[in-house]
Amino acid sequence: MTSPPPNCLTGIDGPTRRTMLLGGAGLAALPLTAWAQGGSDLKGTTVVFASWGGAYQDAERVSYCEPFEKATGAKVVQDGPMNVAKFRAMIAGGSPDWDVVDVTGGFLEVGIKDGLFEKIDTKLVTTSRIDPRFVNEYGIGCIVWSYNLAFNTTTFAGDAAPKTWADLFDLKKFPGKRTLLDQPVSSLEIALLADGVAPDKLYPLDVDRAFKKLDAIKAQSIFWTTNSQSQQLFVDREVSIGVILNGRAYDAAQKGAKIGISWEQNIQAVDYLVVPRGSRNRNAAMRLIDTMTLADNQAKVANLIAYSPTNPEAFKSIDAKVEPWLCTSPENIKRGFVMSQAFWRDNLNPLTERWTAWKLS
Repeated sequence: MTSPPPNCLTGIDGPTRRTMLLGGAGLAALPLTAWAQGGSDLKGTTVVFASWGGAYQDAERVSYCEPFEKATGAKVVQDGPMNVAKFRAMIAGGSPDWDVVDVTGGFLEVGIKDGLFEKIDTKLVTTSRIDPRFVNEYGIGCIVWSYNLAFNTTTFAGDAAPKTWADLFDLKKFPGKRTLLDQPVSSLEIALLADGVAPDKLYPLDVDRAFKKLDAIKAQSIFWTTNSQSQQLFVDREVSIGVILNGRAYDAAQKGAKIGISWEQNIQAVDYLVVPRGSRNRNAAMRLIDTMTLADNQAKVANLIAYSPTNPEAFKSIDAKVEPWLCTSPENIKRGFVMSQAFWRDNLNPLTERWTAWKLS
């Protein structure tokens, strides 16, 4: 990875929401009719966009894909949810069905190492709109989000609400089913934080210690595989406490779910837009990514689902009611830390195998 460095959010500081996360970014922004978008010259072209489904992908469709269709005449087909095994199988087959894919920063690192992506064409993508820390030669950062401790506000109200990851493991004080992401990513960090490891001492992860801690709640846990499922578990009250992404909690709360989240030791991460190697619509895919860098479009996503933009200009258009739900707001960012993409680049595959074996044991 040439730019940004693997742990691309380290060294964040500053007094305001914008400078705290995005200080120093190039602020050049072009209107939707910029040359990279072109006119309606892609009429008849179909671009397949794959993301994570549910409310997040709905927000991306409205904020990114529909403006792109209007500007270029292309058609954008939605697919997903993003699945690592499916992504790899497409590349191995030599003709991927997907053209633009929303991936996690950890998978970006792994995919670069394994040669899964096309390089970003800077003649078609205006990378100067995006904070330099989120610009990689193989991917463009689109959102900053966090893993948070969530809880049912009816079951646990006021001072009785859980606050730290240690509370997730306290079956006596916080009884009932809990939920975890069905991956080692975040789950191992959460277990170690709950066991008393400080955020700045996490990496490299003490994997044996983490799995031992997870043993304590394994029998009481429901593991979610999609972000939409994590929301539904709280909506249906199948769980009373667990792990969720901040934007998904916001969306569920706006729809009436009795859900609250804690910001203590929130785990922050970045999603990137990539083009799979061998895309049949490479140029159109790059131009769709360019649409996704526009400030107004990123602000629309943030206002719909409370994920932070990577274009600094977008913060000017974010609703005040959304700000407290953003992991990059001044109060929230200082209570969290950034997941190490470098660690997961080097350990994702073997630890995924170990995670699967642990669940079956």
